[in-house]
Amino acid sequence: MGTVDCEIENYIATITFTNPPKGFFTADMVEQLGCILDELADNPEARVVVFTGGLPGVFIRHFSVEEIISWIPGMKERRAEGQPDPKFARTPLRMVWEKIDNYRKPTIAAINGYCGGGGCELALACDIRLAGAGDYTIGQMEILVGILPGAGGTTRLARLVGVGKALEWVLRGRTFYPEEAAAEGLVHHYIKGPVLPAALEIASEFVDKPASALSAIKQVLRSSWGHTTADGVDEEGDLFGNIISNDPRALEMMEDYVASGHKMKKF
Repeated sequence: MGTVDCEIENYIATITFTNPPKGFFTADMVEQLGCILDELADNPEARVVVFTGGLPGVFIRHFSVEEIISWIPGMKERRAEGQPDPKFARTPLRMVWEKIDNYRKPTIAAINGYCGGGGCELALACDIRLAGAGDYTIGQMEILVGILPGAGGTTRLARLVGVGKALEWVLRGRTFYPEEAAAEGLVHHYIKGPVLPAALEIASEFVDKPASALSAIKQVLRSSWGHTTADGVDEEGDLFGNIISNDPRALEMMEDYVASGHKMKKF
């Protein structure tokens, strides 16, 4: 079972994701993360939150496709009984990622390896993204297994790099090596050495700054968009649920991906 661990040192909370052997994220890990974030929210000993991966070369590879496939029979059964589809925009995954997006304290993604799908969505929800050196990629690659981002990947990516770039990247499932990700604006900084020490150094800058001022800066900037992230993710989540429950090709591609031992075909 995957674990989400938290350590606090020098007023910096470091949250580490570990799920060997491949580093997929699961519903259980989402629940663990949500509980940790709730505990940290009112903890004065934690003034900044840093996220990183616990496996070598993996931040969060992506959300478990096996789990997504497991949801489909229940969705079909509910539909056959005339029950409404579940609101995928209101799933725990989406809600926890939104919690990060709206967190009062500064958040930093210390990307130390593969960061795709739900992992990239988590990173996009953070205030600052750093990518360490390594032979790995970052991006929203969901279309390569027949689906679309379901927890904010389309909306947050478009707001970060613009609709034009986001369309091309998400439609093609494009991913980027760390240095490319920095050049394209997907992450703020490319770190030539280990990324966690660099993230902790930046985090230390916030420790002695007024928490209320940091929170206000985040609130004002996040609300500067005419259309809220929540509205965009609502639409995205509904589309995600509709596709995985209705499109046979989406299920086929996800099953092929799982059967191949998680070998993903790139563009």
